[in-house]
Amino acid sequence: SPLSFSMALLSACLLSFCTIAQNIGCPALQRRIHGRCCNECPPGTYMKDFCSVDHQTICQPCEEGYYSPEHNTFDRCEQCSCQHGKCVRTNGTCLCPSGFLCSNSTCSVCEMNTCSVEEKPKRTEHPPGQYLYQCEPKCPEYQYFDSKEDTCKPKTQCITLGLVEKIPGNNTHDSICQKPHDNNSVYMILCFGFVLLSLTLFIFVSHTCWRNIRKQAANKKPIQAVQCKTSDFHLSKEESGFQLVIQDESKDSSSLSMEDLEKVSSLS
Repeated sequence: SPLSFSMALLSACLLSFCTIAQNIGCPALQRRIHGRCCNECPPGTYMKDFCSVDHQTICQPCEEGYYSPEHNTFDRCEQCSCQHGKCVRTNGTCLCPSGFLCSNSTCSVCEMNTCSVEEKPKRTEHPPGQYLYQCEPKCPEYQYFDSKEDTCKPKTQCITLGLVEKIPGNNTHDSICQKPHDNNSVYMILCFGFVLLSLTLFIFVSHTCWRNIRKQAANKKPIQAVQCKTSDFHLSKEESGFQLVIQDESKDSSSLSMEDLEKVSSLS
């Protein structure tokens, strides 16, 4: 109703007048509290204690997940409305936890940072308000990233020092140099290893061939004939009798032939 609106407007005017009256005589960014000009707390903080005879206003930083956007005399900060509960303490803008990146302009969605320690994410916006990331080296081509000191350092140029490059540098390590004559020891080690390997292989092949030759020679050895005596064999009774008959017949034939020869010689 018109009467209610008029009363509300009058109350607002009286409150503003009282506030202005309280601050009369106090510098900017101060407020009269209990008859004293107390400092207001800056953005990102809240008032922990009013000023007194002994001290000025005591301000405390907002806790994580809370913010205060202006100078104030409030006893607490406002809570963020972010999905991950992290925001900028001075304006309430959402933030992502450590190791994550904002996927959009309001940071309502976070994605994991997949870049390694020597890389940094490069952000592109496509479509508007949506972020895409690509990893790129933190350091230029002729530098490497020192993770201990968290800074880029130039790679050692071995040739400028009269040395040769033993191990080339990369994104995380410096180049390793050595004296040119140091290569001779490397060559000697390689040659010695090659000779040792060749000698081992030669001994192995020779031993294998020698074993094969002995095996073949053993397989080709002639079989010796074994001389057997008939007396060594034991004959059965039938075989023994047959042999005695043959011997008697041979004796009779030999005796007959001798008698015939004697008769022929007497006739002559």
